Amino acid sequence: MSSCKKRKVCCPTSCSSPEPLPKSCPAYGNFFNNTSLVTVLTGTAFPFNIQGPISGGVSLLNPTTIFIENRGDYKVNFVITDNTVVFGPNPAAFPHLPTVGLFLNNVQVSLEQANFGLEITQAEGRGCKPIVGDTILSIPHNSILELRNINT
Repeated sequence: MSSCKKRKVCCPTSCSSPEPLPKSCPAYGNFFNNTSLVTVLTGTAFPFNIQGPISGGVSLLNPTTIFIENRGDYKVNFVITDNTVVFGPNPAAFPHLPTVGLFLNNVQVSLEQANFGLEITQAEGRGCKPIVGDTILSIPHNSILELRNINT
């Protein structure tokens, strides 16, 4: 008969011999902004004013910064709406190339992995357009994550 050693893991494992590896813990955060329109200047981070469900050491440190306590691989996704109506029909305002990017510990994540944007080539393409980003990042413990406006 084998004995089961007690150890601290976040998810219970079955008692067997040899001992199985610990299971991973769920970690997530849901942050959003329910303000109708927010102006985010080039180079600055998008603000969040609502924190939904959180778990596993993911939290909102301040209105623009997400704190991630535990290292691991995290799926990060976001949707923002870019209001291009403000440019009016002026052809000089186009092409319009709004771009947003993820910053991990104040360093921009590589362009191919975490920058997302739109290309609006003429005034007829104006409107409120979604920019959707979805990636997986390997994040070290005690990290901060921000979504910043790269190009307005």
